[in-house]
Amino acid sequence: MNRKKKIYLALSVFTALYIIAVTAFIVWSNESRRKLIINEVDHKLLIAARSIKYILPADFHDRATGPGAISYSEEMKNRDVMNRFNNENGFKWTYTLAEKDGKFFFSAPTVSEEEAKELKSWYFYPYEDIPADFVKAFNEIKIYFVEYTDHWGTFRSVALPQFSPGGKPYLACADYEISHLNAIIRENLITSIISAFYFIIISLPFIFFFRGFYREYSSHLKLINDELLIHKTRLEGLVEERTSELSKAYEKIQNELRSKKVVEGVLRNEKKKLEDALAEVKAQSGLLPICASCKKIRDDSGYWNQIEQYISEHSEATFSHGLCPDCAKRLYPDIVDKE
Repeated sequence: MNRKKKIYLALSVFTALYIIAVTAFIVWSNESRRKLIINEVDHKLLIAARSIKYILPADFHDRATGPGAISYSEEMKNRDVMNRFNNENGFKWTYTLAEKDGKFFFSAPTVSEEEAKELKSWYFYPYEDIPADFVKAFNEIKIYFVEYTDHWGTFRSVALPQFSPGGKPYLACADYEISHLNAIIRENLITSIISAFYFIIISLPFIFFFRGFYREYSSHLKLINDELLIHKTRLEGLVEERTSELSKAYEKIQNELRSKKVVEGVLRNEKKKLEDALAEVKAQSGLLPICASCKKIRDDSGYWNQIEQYISEHSEATFSHGLCPDCAKRLYPDIVDKE
């Protein structure tokens, strides 16, 4: 992969990571905003649910044990107090739930005008579609928050387990409409998306600037590359020429060395011959003690040797024996006279 492709790949990866980071920021921002709003709503719901026991009579849930246990006038009084509490604090409903024989009933509910026209008394009205988490809250004595949507809207509710002074368990509940909160969250999401696009748009000039700078830089590098390629071609030619010259010079030197070795060998041979000849001359020169009678020669060790033995040992000469005319006449006069 060449440098240009690597840079384009790096730029693509950077852009993809940037878009992923912006998208992650949008999701995180929207979710953080939603959690913050929901936490605020849950806090208000919990305060409302805890306030119910201070709004109703202290012994109310000890007495609200079944239908007819609470008079209609007391129901209306409690309804009025609960409705005013709702209106002043912005809750949709606040109510308490009593349990009997495994079923749940409204013991002190708030009632809208439409509900009041629909039914005169809402005390101990059965809560048929009670959320499962409300039942868990009652059984586990644990606070549960529930979010649901029906034909009235989208709501978030709290189920707070409570005990009456007499020890009777019940649930204190509050509902808050969050349809407008979802709209706020959607608006926040749209705002985050617009902000992300804004940051992407303002980053485009930098991207185009980098792209133009890279193109100019690439052109400059290409020009330098072409020049280097020309110099490289020339240099390769010079190197080849110089290498050829050096090879010839080396071959010439090798030939000269071989000739030199031959000459040196000849010179060594000649030197050896001269040394041998000199040694022979030295051996045969000087004063030689020779017997005046038998002609034996005395060597350096004091021994007397036949002259032919001495010369054979001190030179390369060899001898063959014969008789000179005088000796032949003296030794064999009869033969010589006849001849």
